[in-house]
Amino acid sequence: MVENIAVRRLKAIEVGGPSLNFDYAHFLPSSPKCGVLHGHTSMVNVKVVGQKIGDMVLEFGELKKIVKRVIDEMDHKLIVASRYIVEDRNGAVRIVFDGIGGRYELMLPRTSVYVIDQDSTVENISEHIAERVKKLLPSNITKITVRMTEGLGKSATSST
Repeated sequence: MVENIAVRRLKAIEVGGPSLNFDYAHFLPSSPKCGVLHGHTSMVNVKVVGQKIGDMVLEFGELKKIVKRVIDEMDHKLIVASRYIVEDRNGAVRIVFDGIGGRYELMLPRTSVYVIDQDSTVENISEHIAERVKKLLPSNITKITVRMTEGLGKSATSST
């Protein structure tokens, strides 16, 4: 009986909209269309579920600030899977991949690159955002869902 009361007390809030957007470049070597370096403007919506503390799960402004902090780290960067980095020294990274038209070799300032574990698909980036945001949330939050657009009419959703 106590569990049912706890489940009923779970509440959700969501933030999103134009202020939660970022621009990035990426490449997907295995894709026949996206195997070249190209960019996107993405927007994220984040929904969190948890127990209320006092009158709310979390203040909208606090959630928005956390999400913004995470996506600002990726804004205007090349998002790349770690396996494509062949050198990282002296403040620069060398990235190599075989894509559409042949071999690409890029040398970029380390500050212009954001590294994730997997290929930088919208599915993987949204999962990465969800994991990063979850680590910054208070302990009353039990679930987070991130929906990330990749241009008009295209999105992926990840939950943790």
